[in-house]
Order: sequence, then structure tokens, then C-alpha cells
Amino acid sequence: MAIVTHHALLLRELRFAAPARVKVWKGAATLKSGGVAIGLREGESFTVPPFVRFSCFAHPRLAPGQARPAVWSLALEAHAGPEMERAADASKPWTRKLAAAIFGEPAADWRAARVADMWQVTPARLRALLFAEGESLRALVREQRVARALAQLARIDGSGGGFADAGFASAAAMAQACQDVIGLPPEIAQRAIALLSPAPLRQPAAERHGAALRHPRYRPYF
Repeated sequence: MAIVTHHALLLRELRFAAPARVKVWKGAATLKSGGVAIGLREGESFTVPPFVRFSCFAHPRLAPGQARPAVWSLALEAHAGPEMERAADASKPWTRKLAAAIFGEPAADWRAARVADMWQVTPARLRALLFAEGESLRALVREQRVARALAQLARIDGSGGGFADAGFASAAAMAQACQDVIGLPPEIAQRAIALLSPAPLRQPAAERHGAALRHPRYRPYF
């Protein structure tokens, strides 16, 4: 399911360890990183290099008598080619390495002692490595758990798990993290989390009357 918004929506401070391809299906979007802005129209896409912070401002197209929602998707590429690696943020190698691991297993135990054991360093050395890159373990874990949840929501062909799969103790904790990290308003985050969370399958009334169940390509929840 892609992200659908009927009003302007700004998501800030996005960062992924892998290349992130943003595609606009309807409406328009603007990607910003530092002082650079790239506008995307319907059918256009852009791949953000690994670990580059960016914001995504999605806005619907307004026409006389009607408004078309903005529909956009996010896909993370499995491998970064040489050109993409050259464009990546190479100033934080330890942070990027850890971010990729957290994104891959957001619900795992990411306390300092476990990470230090994985890297065969002391917890103090781990914190020093991250501190030298202007990062902290706690903030990075929260950021990448939110990044994983957003990536699940914004996939054009995918579905996601609930807040527990993203590593959060509760839906409220996930909503608060989404607000703090990327600026997603709480009420929108709650609707998004509801779509991520598995729900019991109930037979719709139309199906009981013999109508075929159709699955919409887009789910408008923003």
C-alpha cells in the first residue's frame, strides 16, 4: 500500500541505511536535503543516496471543482551501486552499519551491552564511536524503528506488522516516536498504526451476498 494524503503532509528527518526510491503516483512531492530541493510530479521518482537525511513534502493537486490526493511510495534498494555509494553520507560509517542492523531487526535487543558484544568492543567504546559521529545509541534505535514502520507503510506492494514488529512496546509509544522523529501528527500515526496492525478477518456483507471481495491498490489514511 502506498501513502495517500488528501492534504499537505511533511515528513522530516528521514534517513535510511540503504538507497531510498521515492515515487509519486498521484499529486506531487518535494524532497529536500540541506539546501537542495527536488520536485516530483506524477510518474516521477528519485533515489535518495544511503544515509542522507531528507524530508518529503507530499501535496495533492488542486483543480477547479476537485482535488486529487497525493499518492507516493517508498522502496529501499537491496544494494547500492558504486555511484550511489559515492553519493552516500560516508561521514558516519559506524552509525550507518548499526542503523542497517537495527532496521533489519527492529524488535531485537539493541542495548549497548549486546551491540558491544556483536562488535567485540566495550560498551564505553561503542558509545565513543557513535559520539564521535554525533550520534547516540538510544536515538538511533528509535529513529530506525520509525524508519522501518514508515517503509512498511509506504511500500506499494507490501503489508506490515504491528507496533511490536517495529520494536515498540505499545501503539502509543510508536505514535509518539513517529511524532518526535519525523513529525507525523499523533492522530495520523494512530490511523497508520491501525493499518499496520493485523486485524481479525471478518466476512464483509457484500461477500455474504455473493459479491467478490476486491482489494484496493491504495488505502487513503492520511
